[in-house]
Amino acid sequence: MKSVNRITEIISLLVLIFSFHGCTPYYAFGNGGIDPITFNKPLYADSVKVTTYIGGKFTQSVDSAYFHNGETNSFGQFYLAQTNTEEYYNYSYGAFGYLGSYHVAEVANYNGNKSYYGGGLSGEFSFNLPFKTIDVRLIGVKGTLIYEDGDFTRFRSLASEQNLINGVTHSRFEYNISLVNGFDFKADKGKLGLDLSEGITYFDHDTPEFFTSSMNIHYTLKQYTVFLQFTNSFLGIGEEFALGFNYRIKYK
Repeated sequence: MKSVNRITEIISLLVLIFSFHGCTPYYAFGNGGIDPITFNKPLYADSVKVTTYIGGKFTQSVDSAYFHNGETNSFGQFYLAQTNTEEYYNYSYGAFGYLGSYHVAEVANYNGNKSYYGGGLSGEFSFNLPFKTIDVRLIGVKGTLIYEDGDFTRFRSLASEQNLINGVTHSRFEYNISLVNGFDFKADKGKLGLDLSEGITYFDHDTPEFFTSSMNIHYTLKQYTVFLQFTNSFLGIGEEFALGFNYRIKYK
């Protein structure tokens, strides 16, 4: 019975969101809240228990954002984070801030670039299965809380009052909850890893929910980590990719 109810809720949600898209343009946040921080997770065999680092990434929409032709989204983000590694689990947490720009094309009165800014907190807990040269994170959970404001936020509010758009218009807060898994293993002198996530982004005082997914491929050499990230907000902002880095500033 619970499964039937859940399926009914999902179908209702999809109908609701499609109805938004079918009437007038739909907009939400510039930052979808999908894996905002790439948490470094040293191999347990390395005996590194606590790692503190700074990092950042640049994110760009792959195609038309929010299914709107000719509209693009991009933002740069920086963060400070820490990971604690134990034999059979690890936990991470951090804070981040970002600046971005969304190009509006489908609302004639508001055409042009709309800047935005925001920040938030993110944390993750994962169960770990360690081997000699590889750590496998079987399952975990990641939570993120974001506050966003700026010209893009004001555009959503004003255009909504004029009945030019539908959707998430007055929210300043969103949060994402995702299930995560992945692995890291030694490769040559460094470490190669893959992280995956599946989750949902919710908005404060607004009904729509976006299903999210991400894939992150990263390589670590000494105190440097570089990564390529691909994210998708289903029926939300859409597909985006990011290039980023982490720099380890302290470990023990």
